[in-house]
Amino acid sequence: MSGRKNARLREDIQRELSGILEFESRDPVVRDAFPTLMDVRLTVDGRYANVYVAIAGDVSRDDVAKALAHDRGFYRSMLADRLSLRHTPELRFVMDETVERSLRLESLLRDDDAEIRPAEEKASREGVDEDGVS
Repeated sequence: MSGRKNARLREDIQRELSGILEFESRDPVVRDAFPTLMDVRLTVDGRYANVYVAIAGDVSRDDVAKALAHDRGFYRSMLADRLSLRHTPELRFVMDETVERSLRLESLLRDDDAEIRPAEEKASREGVDEDGVS
């Protein structure tokens, strides 16, 4: 499969599967997780698709992963109905931690920033510049 055809198929799968996950999932665990499809990566032959999913709800990541794995045949058949492909890729769902990591990092930076500000304010009151020089 050429690179351009692979990229187009990835986009098609991501678009269609996003809608299926958001609006047509039968599993309440998946619906309550508010899944966001972050990326789709296909093997070179297009037989397998790793689908990266982030969740926003207060649902266990393990529960969502199990529900997605359990219903992957349903999602694949829904894709097959929407995409005219000779072979619909087998789906492998992977929980994406990118959003959680960025929120955690942002929180850490905010906490560090709160600790730094009082030191900066104290230094400015004492007439010390940013480099620690009076």
